[in-house]
Amino acid sequence: MSGTPAGPSGEALTVLGTAAAIWLAQDRGAEELELLAAFFTALGDNLALIAAQRAAQEARRALCPGGM
Repeated sequence: MSGTPAGPSGEALTVLGTAAAIWLAQDRGAEELELLAAFFTALGDNLALIAAQRAAQEARRALCPGGM
């Protein structure tokens, strides 16, 4: 762990995500919702890639503290 607080529970994040989706969907058509969904999917995928790379770098540093 990086020493950061745990943050909200998974359940709270699910409720928050549902509320955000309902709010974003108001007064939007199907095509606009599809575009928003694709955007947030891409955003999530890129965040996951960044997180995975950072975790890999931290693991390498832990194995080789003198640098690579």
